[in-house]
Amino acid sequence: MLEPGPLALVAVALFLGSSLNSLVGFGFALATVPLMALAVGPEQAVVLSAVYGLLSNGAVAVRHRADADGPVVLRMFLGSLPGMVVGLLVLVSVPAGPLQVAIAVTVLVSVVVLARGWVVADPHPAVDVGAGFVSGVLNTSVGVSGPPVIVDLHGRGLPKGPFRSTLTGYFALAGVVALVLFAGSGRLDGALVVSAALALPAWPLGALVGGLLHRRFPEERFRSLVLWLLVLIAVVAMLSAADLWG
Repeated sequence: MLEPGPLALVAVALFLGSSLNSLVGFGFALATVPLMALAVGPEQAVVLSAVYGLLSNGAVAVRHRADADGPVVLRMFLGSLPGMVVGLLVLVSVPAGPLQVAIAVTVLVSVVVLARGWVVADPHPAVDVGAGFVSGVLNTSVGVSGPPVIVDLHGRGLPKGPFRSTLTGYFALAGVVALVLFAGSGRLDGALVVSAALALPAWPLGALVGGLLHRRFPEERFRSLVLWLLVLIAVVAMLSAADLWG
């Protein structure tokens, strides 16, 4: 089980990720993975974020499953399967320092993609599979899997409800497979599960705070603040990686 200091940092990361997700609809893994990496190391941070992400996305996916675009979810999920195997090989073979750098760089690139609003215009079904593959690689290697599928779905022009439901439906399915892979490779141990349970109360608290902020302030204003905050998180993760290498 984690010591009080690292456990508190995990709870802070979970609170922040949950708040961001509730406030602007994205940012859970982008915020939680780099911060948790400072507390438990990059490898366990990826696993912890997958546990929390499955709970969060699964709840939304089940509640709003009728709005999801099933064929798109299936194509992205099928594409993610070989990608997650590749990502796991990266996770188990890359040392902590380079993996921390990869997390930070992935977050920074994700911020650029989200800030610029890049999309794939009129995506074909093969694009769904390709986006799922890249997302799968990122999922089990650095834990930040959203940008490829977000860009794909934005290109489809889905309304807000179906967009959210399709995205969380895919994340929930991929999250189950990711946890099976982590457990099968010995990355999901009992102590990590206990630590995850102890920090769990920070999740609904963050969702509550994010929901309150969402109703009180313009979304675009906070979207800009979120992106800058993610940049700060990535910089901190990069500095931590320098310490690991040092």
